[in-house]
Amino acid sequence: MITNTKRLSEILQSVKQLGNLTAVAQHLFVSQPYVSRVIKQAERDLNLSLIDRSSKPLKLTYAGNLYLNGLRQTQSELNTLNQSMRELAQSESGHITLALSESTAFQLLPTLATAFLQSYPQFHLDIYEVPSVSAEQMMNDNQCDVYIGPKSSHHGDFVYRIMHEGSLSVLVPSKIDFPIASITTSEQLLPLCNQPYLALDSHMVLGEIISNFFTQTNLSPKSRFHLQNISTLQKMTEQGAGWTLLPQPQIPLNNVSIIPLSNNLITYKLIMAHRASKENTPEMTAFLRVTQTVLGIDPIQQSKFYDC
Repeated sequence: MITNTKRLSEILQSVKQLGNLTAVAQHLFVSQPYVSRVIKQAERDLNLSLIDRSSKPLKLTYAGNLYLNGLRQTQSELNTLNQSMRELAQSESGHITLALSESTAFQLLPTLATAFLQSYPQFHLDIYEVPSVSAEQMMNDNQCDVYIGPKSSHHGDFVYRIMHEGSLSVLVPSKIDFPIASITTSEQLLPLCNQPYLALDSHMVLGEIISNFFTQTNLSPKSRFHLQNISTLQKMTEQGAGWTLLPQPQIPLNNVSIIPLSNNLITYKLIMAHRASKENTPEMTAFLRVTQTVLGIDPIQQSKFYDC
């Protein structure tokens, strides 16, 4: 079995350059019998000839050249891996894994990720974009370092900080006659329940929160679609497909009335969370600091909560 592939690579490279085993041995400061033994052992293990001994000077066979290229590539990858491990051990670099929904990523990641990587170029950011219920579960199952998204009503073993407390609005296309300017009671939504409703899927934490709201208020809107992307729902509302219930849009919408709901009816918390059993790594702490800066949060005023 071939064990010292680095030495074999050096020998094959020297044969290719020098064409003589004695010269190879002198170049590598080893004996000529040692060089011959390493080559023959490799040829027995591979059941191939690596050197064309009929030529003068010696040349590598096609298999020898192919094998040398493979050894070089393998050694290069191993060197890169070892360097990464050394840097990680010395806390010179590392990585952080985030799980969040596509909608949350669309709203936050361009700014957060850019600021983080500019401030900490030695850190690597791994991102999973999955429905937020799944993203939160990944954090609970220790499959990622951090979850960013709305907080569900499920109790998990995690620690979280509130990054934003948000209210919701009703988005009504202009073709639906709904003259109310603000909604303070659930009964004011009754006229809309006879109109097509575009629902955020319950695989999204926010969709779960909205569904619970309708259940608690005994409202039964006529659901036409269940989607997992807030931007898609906004666009479909612009096209007049139906009304929906979402956070305040970040961009202007055409032909849509945006009617705020009272915070007494429904709100949500955007959180950054990690498992209670997981200690903050330097990378997680760095990402938290950048997020606090980007969102204008005073670290001293921000509380840490536990759901256990």
